[in-house]
Amino acid sequence: MKDLAHLWIWLTILVLVFFCIPYFFAGTYEPLVFGVPLWFLTILAASLGLIAFALYIILHHWRLAATILGEKDDV
Repeated sequence: MKDLAHLWIWLTILVLVFFCIPYFFAGTYEPLVFGVPLWFLTILAASLGLIAFALYIILHHWRLAATILGEKDDV
């Protein structure tokens, strides 16, 4: 049950990693947005989103202190 509760975390990471790979723009440099290819802006946004989401997970959901101290984690 604990793993199912954290399924949204893994699904979000999967979606963000999916958008970090520019395979759906293969062989194209158009359309241009602000003088750069759209695939670049897509990858940049997805990468920043992945970094921000990882930071959120580490700061709010990672119970590392309980693991180090050998306590049982109830979450």
